Amino acid sequence: MNRLFPFFLVFLAACDAKPASTHAPAAQVSHPVAEVDLPTVRLSPEAIARLKLETSQVRSEPVPRARLVGGEVVVPPGRTVTVTAPVAGEVHFVTSEPLLPGATVQRGSALLRLTAIAPTDRDTRARVAREVAAAEANLAALELRVTRNQALIDEGAGSARAVEEAVAARAVAQADADAARARAATLSRDPLLSDVAMLVRAPVTGVIRLLAVAEGQPVAAGGPLFELVGVDALQVRVPVYSGDLARIDLRAAPRVRRNGDPRALEARFVPGPPTAEPDRSTVDRYLALPAGAGFAPGERVLVELPLLDVASALVVPASAVVLDAWGGAWVYRCEEGRYARARVDPSRRAGGDMVLARGPAVGSCIVSVGAVELFGAEFPPGH
Repeated sequence: MNRLFPFFLVFLAACDAKPASTHAPAAQVSHPVAEVDLPTVRLSPEAIARLKLETSQVRSEPVPRARLVGGEVVVPPGRTVTVTAPVAGEVHFVTSEPLLPGATVQRGSALLRLTAIAPTDRDTRARVAREVAAAEANLAALELRVTRNQALIDEGAGSARAVEEAVAARAVAQADADAARARAATLSRDPLLSDVAMLVRAPVTGVIRLLAVAEGQPVAAGGPLFELVGVDALQVRVPVYSGDLARIDLRAAPRVRRNGDPRALEARFVPGPPTAEPDRSTVDRYLALPAGAGFAPGERVLVELPLLDVASALVVPASAVVLDAWGGAWVYRCEEGRYARARVDPSRRAGGDMVLARGPAVGSCIVSVGAVELFGAEFPPGH
């Protein structure tokens, strides 16, 4: 019995065993083609002449290294201007539509009208009423004086000089009376406002970032009106790892581009405020963008920082590299009238050349002009 027990256990385990899984694989690839078996394009001599193909060789050259980091477009320090009220007054917009943050203004353009607030003294209304009454009484007395002198002239007992002096005095009294009435009218309409208004103009060309007043709002002397930001010369703030500070080539020109855009602009290093992020072990460096670069403040960009290190790398003309619909990079190798695609791994662009991290061997013949036409011949429209 003891001898049969192990065989009995083996029999039970075999009965409990499940059949092998028959699930299909997770992915199936039909008609796989290895890169060594890619199609070859053959061109006749007439087609080569018509396309004006040019060839070159893959080179190995010493290329300065570069560090690709992220940066932020910022307004240069000192380019923010806060415009304040020179005197206490009431704010009115020059145009029918109020200013809005983000509006671009030119230097010298009138933006606001500031009506000064007159100082308030005790018994202002009584004093103004007395001035009007005194001016009108003086004007009435001078009117009688002119009438009397004119009557004496008519009777041949007066002098022309007395009449002229009386007329001049009446004109001065008339002006005093008009001014007193105007002041009384202003006081009755706006008790605290004077009849003096001044235009507030933009001191520099820029964009309004902050508007601190509204239509008809009174402001105190020195109160903020609006804030202007000069965006004609922007900078890029680049956080650099502290270990790379000594490796950066400050004499070379860094390159700035948007994410996904192969076109890059050359910038230059400029002094900036001593800012850093100790938690990330980075120190900020500042780059000046060329005028009209088209970037906006706050935009995130990619920056290629040139380093002092030099390394040997594969280099091909930038026109030799073509991209497929999936983002793959290729060059066309040329062998006795035949052209075949070869995959490359672009590292970065250096002027008119493309630096490769991986590609054909040094000395390989590639198409430098006309690679796009060859790609179109291999994949015609609608393919």
